Amino acid sequence: MWYVVQTVVGREKGAIEKCRTALDESVAARVFTPRCQILKKFHGEWQSVEQIAFQGYVFLESESPKELEKSLMRIPSVVTPVRIGGGFYPIREDEEAVLRQMMDEDNCIRTSEGYLVDKKLVIEKGPLQPFTEMVKKIDRHKRTAMLGVRLFEECRDMRVGLSVKGIMTGDEYRGMMESA
Repeated sequence: MWYVVQTVVGREKGAIEKCRTALDESVAARVFTPRCQILKKFHGEWQSVEQIAFQGYVFLESESPKELEKSLMRIPSVVTPVRIGGGFYPIREDEEAVLRQMMDEDNCIRTSEGYLVDKKLVIEKGPLQPFTEMVKKIDRHKRTAMLGVRLFEECRDMRVGLSVKGIMTGDEYRGMMESA
């Protein structure tokens, strides 16, 4: 199960290292923060960079919640357990499943590629293929999409990489697919 702790925005890497040092692997099997690969233009060239998906949060995988919470008390200046309804609970299984499906083995959501066909997004390649309905907004110039991701039963915005290759009609798209 995945648990979430809060830390200072911009200090997530340091918090991960301190958690890995302070927590035994039997208590926290993994300590990570989901990241997103996006494309940015530097000196006229598109380059791939990784950004933290949920700034200020660190995720911990654990099957020992009581031990985890107790161990986290040893590093209070670094992380604070996210308490929902007064308790330290894991994120919901369905929320974890969506994030697991999007991320690769390096905890990164890679850039997806697609087309706008009759004003609807068609993702042809990448981890967003089964999650098209989560896309709230597309920024074609920055090659990003804003997703509405459920976390602790609330919708949270997450910016991910999305390269829209073109805008076309359904007939144009079908013709392109037939000729490929």
